[in-house]
Amino acid sequence: MTNIEASKSSESILVNEITAYIHHHPLRIITGIVCVFGVLITLFFLQKKGPKKWLILTVLIVFIPFAFRIVRMTPVKKIHFFTAVEDYENLDKSSFEKNGIRTFGLDISHHQGYIDWDSVAASKHPIQFIFIRATNGTRILDREFHRNWEESRGKSFLRGVYHYYRPSQNSTNQFNFFKSHVYLRKGDLPPVLDMEENSWFGRDNLLRGVKNWLALAEKHYGVKPIIYTNRDFYLRYFNTKDFKPYHFWIAAYSGRQRVADIPWTFHQYTEQMYVKGIEGKVDGDDFNGDRKALEKLTIR
Repeated sequence: MTNIEASKSSESILVNEITAYIHHHPLRIITGIVCVFGVLITLFFLQKKGPKKWLILTVLIVFIPFAFRIVRMTPVKKIHFFTAVEDYENLDKSSFEKNGIRTFGLDISHHQGYIDWDSVAASKHPIQFIFIRATNGTRILDREFHRNWEESRGKSFLRGVYHYYRPSQNSTNQFNFFKSHVYLRKGDLPPVLDMEENSWFGRDNLLRGVKNWLALAEKHYGVKPIIYTNRDFYLRYFNTKDFKPYHFWIAAYSGRQRVADIPWTFHQYTEQMYVKGIEGKVDGDDFNGDRKALEKLTIR
């Protein structure tokens, strides 16, 4: 590659990254513009005299958060601020050749903000499954869950739901809260227990609670749940005969070799995916099998 070609390639990558940032972070850009606008107005009015200026300044300052709230409540993708901007997707991260991926999928929560599910379905990434967070502990419902669950229905990918487990809270209450919001049907993936926190009350107490949640979920939904955790937690808590019947979803971002010695079913291998219809970065996952094998895992 010549120096000119290398320079053009670097410029192309930079343009793509800038394009991605503009497209995936419109709210940050809007916030920056509003802040700059606020500062300029403040400086302008500070040069004026009389009590009237303070009244006008106060009204303008109070209006700013309301204006931002209105924009935040409006699906930004529907406003088409950036219709001329080409969607950027880092397809190399979901490619079989580079990552050894068998079946690609995503997992999302309210951290991804408003998701345009029609755009996600039209993504060039080979998305075959998506896990959506529903609940956290005994009282926190993911604020985007119900909309995400309804609007993602009927797409080409399989769907699943996960619960973030809090070791300091009663496991039965956590499951009851989860089932009050999650209605799984034939063709959905099994429920997932996301376990990432140590317990203040010790290992045995933690595992008792986890086993109780898993047993309640299996009884209610008629299928063995999936356990999501990281590599260290798996080796510390789950590498025993008690958990051999379960499918594991392991988070490890340093490559396939990190899960080589673990019987994984799903592998969360990156936090750096750019996907059409999703604002900002999102987690990328790999299923250890093809689409037919994934379908066999679903509720029947």
